[in-house]
Amino acid sequence: MGLLQAVTDDSASDVGDQRLFLAGYLNSAEKWALFSDAWAEELKAAPAIDYFKMAEAQNRRDQFKSWSEGQRDEKLSSLARVIAHFKPLSFEVSVSRKEFFDILKPVSPRGLGNPHFTSVFHVVSILSRFASSKGGNIPIEFIFDEQDGVSDDIDLFFGYMKRNFPRKVRKLISGNPMFRDEKVYLPLQAADMIAWHVRREHELNTELPLTNLLRSDTHLVSEIENEVLQRWAHHHSQLPAVKHLQSKGQWRDIKREIARQSALGYIPPHGTRWKNFVNGARELIASLIRR
Repeated sequence: MGLLQAVTDDSASDVGDQRLFLAGYLNSAEKWALFSDAWAEELKAAPAIDYFKMAEAQNRRDQFKSWSEGQRDEKLSSLARVIAHFKPLSFEVSVSRKEFFDILKPVSPRGLGNPHFTSVFHVVSILSRFASSKGGNIPIEFIFDEQDGVSDDIDLFFGYMKRNFPRKVRKLISGNPMFRDEKVYLPLQAADMIAWHVRREHELNTELPLTNLLRSDTHLVSEIENEVLQRWAHHHSQLPAVKHLQSKGQWRDIKREIARQSALGYIPPHGTRWKNFVNGARELIASLIRR
């Protein structure tokens, strides 16, 4: 059986609702390998650059320093054509950081009150559920651009959170999400390009010239709505001693303790698979009685 890989980068707006976008592409691992060769070749084509970063291209700095607009635009078009050639599935997830910080952050443990953490999990959710709805049976490996602190939090809590998915959806998720350096892992540079464009289109409320090349015919779009944030806020507010888990030091200490307990065989939320099953059954029975 083969392997699919979803590559995702982020782009955050500082205007309006300060929306955070996570966007990228889904393709087979085999095609990503071929893409990487083609992308590297285009990077080296004159005028050459060592890596691609959309913000640098837009502002003609760093790798694009001293370039004319025409040179920059031609390079962008050439790179976008490389993406389009391999026909990946494009997707985007977004959340209003303004609403997130107003609704969720005040009642959340530090790591869970991070919009990047929430959005990473949402990307995994929409893509694995989409693949399942299409009858897919090829596992998906999720690869994100590096985010300081987020990778540790995801690694620690992902297994527990994944259990909320239906079994057929869980089977499509290959391990925990990985976080890579976009300068080294070339498919992330393609994700950087589309993430910047969907964020910029949101700000300008207009279509940008490269959109048709960057978006696939089926382009998945998902917004984390306020109703979802409200529901999560209610759940987080019920956690014991949540106010003692909101500083950087407190969060570091609790993560260290969770990691220690996990190493000893503790399985959240109740300690063992049997206890988790029993408590889950109790909650199900209680919910049926309340109906």
